[in-house]
Amino acid sequence: MEKAETRIDLLKLIRYLIKRAWIMIICAMIGFGAFYMYTVSMKTDTYTAYGTMYVYNGNPNLINYQYTSSNDLNSAVQLLDTYMVVVKSAKVMDVVADRLAPQYPGITPEFISSTLSMGSVSGTGVLRVNCTTTNAQMSSDICNAVLDTAPQEIIRVVNAGNIEIIDYAFPPLMPDSRRPVRKGIFGALAGIALSGALLLFLFLMNHRISSVKDLTDNFTQPVLASIRRSRTDSKDPGTFLISDSARMEVLDRYAKLRMNLLYSLAARDKRAVVITSAIAGEGKSTVAANLAISCAMGGKRVLLVDGDMRRARQQEIFKYAKDQPGLSEALIGDCEWRKALVQTEWERLMVLPAGKFPPNPAELLSIHQMSVLLETMQEEFDLVLLDMPPINIVPDPLSVSAQVAGCLLVTRQEFSDVQDIQKALSAAKMTGMDVLGFVFYGERLNEDSLYSRKNYSEYYHKYDYRSSAKDGQKAELAKKG
Repeated sequence: MEKAETRIDLLKLIRYLIKRAWIMIICAMIGFGAFYMYTVSMKTDTYTAYGTMYVYNGNPNLINYQYTSSNDLNSAVQLLDTYMVVVKSAKVMDVVADRLAPQYPGITPEFISSTLSMGSVSGTGVLRVNCTTTNAQMSSDICNAVLDTAPQEIIRVVNAGNIEIIDYAFPPLMPDSRRPVRKGIFGALAGIALSGALLLFLFLMNHRISSVKDLTDNFTQPVLASIRRSRTDSKDPGTFLISDSARMEVLDRYAKLRMNLLYSLAARDKRAVVITSAIAGEGKSTVAANLAISCAMGGKRVLLVDGDMRRARQQEIFKYAKDQPGLSEALIGDCEWRKALVQTEWERLMVLPAGKFPPNPAELLSIHQMSVLLETMQEEFDLVLLDMPPINIVPDPLSVSAQVAGCLLVTRQEFSDVQDIQKALSAAKMTGMDVLGFVFYGERLNEDSLYSRKNYSEYYHKYDYRSSAKDGQKAELAKKG
């Protein structure tokens, strides 16, 4: 019924992200603008002063000969982390605060600690002390106070090595660079990352069917045909009906569905087929009507039964009276079913309306009279198609499981959900309803052939015999004129 493995299709993910790249672009623009404006709008400039100290082992023999071994350098670098902890210790901060208190009343050790940052210079034994405040002179004074105070405490605590001041700090002449463009780029990257993560989450949570491949990857039932849904703003269901003047592509797709359906029925003793879907709104009534028309155009005597006695749609498609008696009256004996048939403009196609909506459709479809009715219909028609409600909503389609050859499950692109389809297949299996296959119904169909996309339309334009006939008639009239 369904395949055990479900793997992420990387190509599908890439296409999904490319189609929604505009979202990431907008998020990048918002991120860039937000970080850029925040940086530019900062009212307070900061000033960073720095000084450097050199850490060494203090080996007098090596120092006297002005020579430092690699072992001494490695030892000094390893001690840097310890020195940085000691520099920002409470004892050092207290001494620095007391020293600066006359010049900067109210200065605290906590404030001094928050202004300091340290690090080695290019992986050497040189320790750089940075101080950042909103006052250039204060930054240099704090930095120099730390440089004067820290070495003695470091030597006392570590009891190894030595420190020598290399450069004292000077008040910076210019404020720190805000670099709004660089920060804007960082904001743009952050926007792209966040939007990309969100899109990935939505992709993983999205179980809707977007292509025929989604059906073949998730289920074992065949896809009998993919039908292109007409793009129209009209709310009239009749605009979706095919005719002799319809596009060749549409006619051929329904012809393919017709042939595949008839082939699947060849080895069966029943010729009644339910057309249904997992949920409402997937286009089952339109597909049922056009499949019936296609079969009639192919020479079959077809009866289309509107078996949806809750929300009949065929009356809107074929434009017959809403109070037309039909299936419900035939089942309760109020009307002979043949007298309720509606003749369509296609000679071999007749429609049996749903009739008045009964209070108990599922129970009515389960009575013995329905079985007798279907047997009689199959004797008089080559094919009986029953347009019935969605399986997951009501049990009506399952009520006739034993009287039909099976069902076609209509799935709509970017609308049908894998989990809903799985639920429908499980329900059909429980009642013995044979799912003959899927009908993929959507506006954007990906053809895996030479005639895909623009070539596909060009193919039909070249090989449409009706266009050739019209061109011939025009040429003949032009000669006569």
